[in-house]
Amino acid sequence: MKNIFQTLLERSRLIVILIFTIALMGIYTFLTIENREIPEIEVNVINITTPWPGADRADVETNITNVIEGDIFGIEGLESVSSVSQDDVSVVTLELTDDADPDQVENDINNLLGQVGGDLPENAAQSQVDSVSNAFPLISYIFQSENGDGLDGLRSQVEDLALDVTQMEGVNNVTVKGYDDQTVNINLDREALEEEQITPDEIIQEIDQSFTPVVLGTRVEDEQNIRLSFQDTAPLETFENIRVGEADTLLTDIAEIERVPDEREDIVEHMGEEAVSFTVFLSPGEDVPSTSEDVEAVVEQHTDQFDDNISISVISSERENVEDIFEGLYISLLIALIAVIIGTSLGLSFIGSAVVMTTVVLSILIGLIPVPWMGVDLNQISVIGLIIALGILVDDSIVVNDNIERRLVNGDSKSDAMYNGVREVAPSVIASTIAIVLAFSPLLLLSGANGEFIRALPSILITTIIVSTVLALVLVPALRYLAPVRKVPEDAGVFGKTFTRLSGWYADKLVPKFIKRPVITFIIVLIISTLSLGLFRFTPFEFFPEADRSEVTVDIIYENGQTIEETHERANDVVDYLDETVDNLEGVTIFTGDGLPNLFGASLDQSGSHTAQLALYIDKEQMSASQVIDTYEEELREAFPEADIFMETIVQGPPEGAPVTLDLSNDDLGVLEADLETIRSTLEGEGAIVTSNLGRPVDTVTYSIDEEALEDAELSISQVKNELNLLGQGVPVQEIIVDDEQVQSNMKYADEFTLEDIEIIKFSGDQPETFPLEDFVSTDDTNQYQAIAHENGDRQVAMEVYNLEEERVEEIVDGLSHNLADSTGTVVGGEATDQTDFFVEIGVLFAVIVVLVYLVIAFEFNSLVLPLIIVFSIFLSISGGFIGLFVTQTPLSFMGVMGMVSLAGIVVRNAVVLVDFIEARRKDDSMDINEAIIESGRARLRPIILTTITTIIALLPIALGGDALFEPLAVTIIAGIAFSSILSLIVTPSLYMIYYRLKYKN
Repeated sequence: MKNIFQTLLERSRLIVILIFTIALMGIYTFLTIENREIPEIEVNVINITTPWPGADRADVETNITNVIEGDIFGIEGLESVSSVSQDDVSVVTLELTDDADPDQVENDINNLLGQVGGDLPENAAQSQVDSVSNAFPLISYIFQSENGDGLDGLRSQVEDLALDVTQMEGVNNVTVKGYDDQTVNINLDREALEEEQITPDEIIQEIDQSFTPVVLGTRVEDEQNIRLSFQDTAPLETFENIRVGEADTLLTDIAEIERVPDEREDIVEHMGEEAVSFTVFLSPGEDVPSTSEDVEAVVEQHTDQFDDNISISVISSERENVEDIFEGLYISLLIALIAVIIGTSLGLSFIGSAVVMTTVVLSILIGLIPVPWMGVDLNQISVIGLIIALGILVDDSIVVNDNIERRLVNGDSKSDAMYNGVREVAPSVIASTIAIVLAFSPLLLLSGANGEFIRALPSILITTIIVSTVLALVLVPALRYLAPVRKVPEDAGVFGKTFTRLSGWYADKLVPKFIKRPVITFIIVLIISTLSLGLFRFTPFEFFPEADRSEVTVDIIYENGQTIEETHERANDVVDYLDETVDNLEGVTIFTGDGLPNLFGASLDQSGSHTAQLALYIDKEQMSASQVIDTYEEELREAFPEADIFMETIVQGPPEGAPVTLDLSNDDLGVLEADLETIRSTLEGEGAIVTSNLGRPVDTVTYSIDEEALEDAELSISQVKNELNLLGQGVPVQEIIVDDEQVQSNMKYADEFTLEDIEIIKFSGDQPETFPLEDFVSTDDTNQYQAIAHENGDRQVAMEVYNLEEERVEEIVDGLSHNLADSTGTVVGGEATDQTDFFVEIGVLFAVIVVLVYLVIAFEFNSLVLPLIIVFSIFLSISGGFIGLFVTQTPLSFMGVMGMVSLAGIVVRNAVVLVDFIEARRKDDSMDINEAIIESGRARLRPIILTTITTIIALLPIALGGDALFEPLAVTIIAGIAFSSILSLIVTPSLYMIYYRLKYKN
C-alpha cells in the first residue's frame, strides 16, 4: 500500500492537473445548468375530457363517465381516479404513481378509449387526453388602451404575438385573457318556418351541403394537366344565399343571422381600466433567465408595432424574481467561502489553509457535474445545499491536512508525513463520509411534492461530500507534497498558539475530570439534552413560510347562476372597499371568470361566471403580505357576506391544500347531496366557510317528457329534444372562418319564442299535423347541483373547510352521525393530517438514517456497542437544534426538520475521529487507556473546533439573512453542531471510559 501511495505522490503534478481539468467541466455545468426560483415539481396527472353538448349531468355520468371508469382501473401505473360529470362534459382525472411512465400510461388510455368509443353516445365529441403540465408562468404582461378606444383593434396583433412566442424554444404555451370569442347565431323565426312548412332539420342539411368543399381536381388540355380551383364566397355571404324548402326560401327570410360575442369567460381590469393579459408559460426543464430574455426580445419586437396609445405593463416576471433571489444567495455563498478561508486560517498554516480552500472549491465544482443527471437544477434549495456543503466539506480536508502537519511537526519525512497523515485518519474519514451519504440518501425517498421540493439538497450534499472525501485523500497530500514548505510551525495558524494552549488545557485539565467520573458526567449531559428536547413546545411552528413578495391574491366566489358582468361589477365593489381601507395598497388587477392565469401561486379549482380573483400590489415595507391578510380578510368577509372570500400570498414551498378537508361518499346521489347540505349548514353555523367540488345548488328548471303522450301521438322523443335544444342554447351547425378567426355557428329559435309558442310537426298522411310542444313537456322549478363527482369509481363529495380547526370539524361530524345516512362515509383530513403524515414519514426515515449510520460505524470498529457512543452525538445535535430555535424564536418548519435530519450525518464525524484515535492507541499498546483518551483530545481538538467554526461561520449569513425559508435550517444546523461539538468533547471520552471499564473490567 505504501508503495502505491509513493507512486501516486511522485505523480502529484499529473494528479493535480487531472483534477483541475475535471473541475472545468464543473464550471461549465454551473454556467449552463437551468436556473429557477424553486425546484421543479413533477405533476403526474392526466385528464380525459369528453364533451356531450346538451346532456344532463346524470346522462353524462351514466353514458360517459361510468363507461370510461369501468375499464380504466385495469391500466397499470394509476394512483387514483377521480371524475366530475356535469352538464355537457365529463372530466376523468388520473393521478399516476411516482414510478409510472406517463407516456406509456397515456398510450394505454388512448388504446382503451379506442375500444370503448363505440359504447359512448353517438353525438358525444371524441374524448381528449391531456397530460397536466407542470409549466409555470414565466412572464405576464398587461395591454391597455390609454385613450379608452378599447382593445378590439389590437386582437390580431396579440394573436400573432402569441403564435410567435408559443413556437419559441423553452415556451410551453401562452394564455391570453380579456378577449371574447365570437359566434354566429342563426335565430329562427318559428312562425315563418310554419308558414313556409320548413323544418330545422332541412335547414341544417342545406347548410351542411352549402359548406361542403368543391373538389374539382384536374383536367387534361393539350396533353397538359390543368389544375382546377373553386373560389368560394365568404362564410357570412354563404349563409345569406342559402335557400331552403320547396319554395327556395332564402334563409334570411326565416331567420336572423348575426355575429355576436360568445358567453364571456374572462374580464380583465388593471388599475381601474379594461385590459388584456398575456402570460407566457415556461416548459419543464428550461432555464428561466435565458428563456425569459428571448421572450422579452420577441415581445418587444411586436409591441413596437402597436399603436402609440397602447400601454404595456409587466405584472409578473420570474426572471426578476430569480435574479433577485440568486443575487442574495450568491452573496451568501461568497461570504460562506470567505468564512471557510477565515476559519481554516485560524488554526492551520498558510499553505495548509490554501490547500484546504482549494480542495473545497474543487469539491464544489466537481460535485456539480452529475447534478443535472439527477434531475436537479440550480434553484434556492440547491444553492443553499452548496452553502451547507461548504461548511461540511472542510471537515475532510482539515482532518487530513491537520494530521499531515502534525506528522511533519513530529519529525516525519515529507513522504512519510503524507502517507502516515492520510493512513491514520483515512478509515474515520471514509466511515464518516459513508455515514453522511447514508444519512442524506433516505431524503431522496421522501414522497410527494415535499420530496421533490427538497430533493436538490441531499443530491448536492451527497455528490460534493463524496468528491470532497476523494480529494481530501488524494489532492491534499499531492498539493502538500508539491508545496515548497518543508517545515510546519508547531503553532500554525493565526490563533495557533491559542489552539495549542486550548488543546493542552482540554487534554490535561478537563478530560481527566470527565473520565474520572464518567457515569456522573454522562448523566448530567443526558439530563441537559433531554430537557432541551422539551423546548419544542415553546417554539413557534410554521410548515412553509410566506415569500417576501408584494402580491396578495383575493378569491371571490359568489352563488352560482349570476352573469360574469354582474360578478365583475360586484368584484369592483370589493376593490373600492380595499382602496378605502388598505393603506399600503398600490394597485389591483381584476380577473373575473376563469381567474388569474396561475400567477402568484393562485388558481381557482372551480371557476365560472360567478368567480373572480384580485391581484393586490402592496407596499410590503409598510405591511407584509401576511399582515395584510391577517388584518383585512375577516373584515372583508364581514363587509361582503354574500361571497366566499379568501386572501392568500405566495408560500415558499409546494402548493398547500385546504386547512381542513372532508370527504363524503354514498352511492345514492340524493342521500349524498342531502347529507352534504346537512354538514355544510352545520359547519357554516359554526362560522366556517365551506366549498366543495360540486359547487352550490343553482336554480334549475327541470323539463320532463311525457312518453305516454308521445306514444299516443306517435311522435319520437328525439323530436321533442330537438325542439328543446332549439329553444335553449341551440344546435351547433358549422365552424367557419371570419376575419381569420375560427367561429362557431349556432342555430336556435329567436329569443321571443317560448315553450308555449312551439308546435311539433308530424309529416304523415296527406296533411302535416301539429301538436303543441307543451302537451308533451312539463317543467318544475328546482334547486340542483350541476355536477356529480367520483373518487375511484364511487360517488363522493370533496369539501374544503376554512375558519375551523380539524379537531373541531371532526367533533361536529361525529355529532351529526345520527343525522346522516348510515351508508354515508366521512373522512376528515387537511393540512394538519398532511403535516402529520410528513412527520411520520420523516420520523421513519430518520430512524433508518440512525440505523444506517450505526451500521457503518459498527462495521468500521467491528463492534456493536462502540457505535452507540458515536450515535449519541446525534441525540445531542437534535437537542441543540431545539435550543437554537427556541432561543431565536425561529419557527420549527419543514426546512428546520430537514436541518435536524442533516445533523444526523454531520455531527458523527467529531466523535468518530476521537474514538478512532483512542482505539488506535489502545490497540498498539503505546499508551494506557487514560493516556489514549487524553491524547485523543489533544490531537483532535484543533480539527474539531476548526470544522465547527467554519461550518457555523459559513451558515451565519443564511441564519442572519432574514430569509424565512432557510433561516430555520441554518439556525438548526448551527445550534446543533455547536451544542453537539461542545457536549461531544465532554461525553465521548466519558462514554468510552464506561465502555472500556465494562468490556475490559478484568
